[in-house]
Amino acid sequence: MMKKVKNEDHFDIVEDHYFTATELEKSSAIWPVRLGMDISKTSCHVGPKAVPYFYFNFVLEGQAEFIYQYKRYRVQKSDLFCFFPHHAHEYYTDRENPLQKVWIAFEGPKSLALLERIGIKPSSPFMANAVSEEILELISNLFSIVHDSSRQGSDLARLITLHQIFEELSRNTSDALRSLAGSDYWLQQGKDYIDMHYCDRITIEQIAEHVGVDRAHFSRKFHSTFLISPAKYLQNLKINEAKRLLEKTTYNLSIIAQSIGYTDMSTFSKAFKKIAGIPPREYRFRHQSRQEIRTANA
Repeated sequence: MMKKVKNEDHFDIVEDHYFTATELEKSSAIWPVRLGMDISKTSCHVGPKAVPYFYFNFVLEGQAEFIYQYKRYRVQKSDLFCFFPHHAHEYYTDRENPLQKVWIAFEGPKSLALLERIGIKPSSPFMANAVSEEILELISNLFSIVHDSSRQGSDLARLITLHQIFEELSRNTSDALRSLAGSDYWLQQGKDYIDMHYCDRITIEQIAEHVGVDRAHFSRKFHSTFLISPAKYLQNLKINEAKRLLEKTTYNLSIIAQSIGYTDMSTFSKAFKKIAGIPPREYRFRHQSRQEIRTANA
């Protein structure tokens, strides 16, 4: 699904397309969620503001000063700047050289890992001279997919082109830059470990040991990168799974508690109420009541 919108605030929006990810896309490492192009009307100040996804900003023409995590970056034609989700950014466009850029927003479980492969992370979100002729051609292909009515629903074409853009950017990334950006790759490994084993009785100490750092350092880096503590992230995954089991199964609460790694009912019930706002038994009752109402009205 896709829509095109206009915005006349600071920029002339040439194009702006939103995508609804398909099941195929959501099973991939990354997938596109937005594609667009804009031209600044004159010198202007945008932000500070945050975005919900990862954003590639490819500068086609003009100049601007981007401010990100208290650092300033002077960007110009052929440069690439990446926004990270929930991290505030702002920028000033140049009066004499109006900014024209293409943006590609994306998300997915391997977004950080793929960005590190091209030398980009929150502390180094900028690449000079990244927009090669090959990149421009791939960006053009992505717009062509959108414009071709027979291919607008081609999730596979979108996926392939986005991955090709990463591949092309990776070709132009030095081993030194890639190594520097990947120095915190253990953090993504830790998050992946939580995603895989959250139903087990794992601890933050065990996760930190798995990736080879101490617990305090792991917790600090996790919170600064993902804006949530690893303990809270782990607990949220457990409670979300508990909600699913309460909604989709008839398992008793003891079985559900053990299924998500809690050793006793009391600890599980307290954790569930803290996150969901109500005890697990009441959550199941409310869900069943809503289902019965929907069935009766069908």
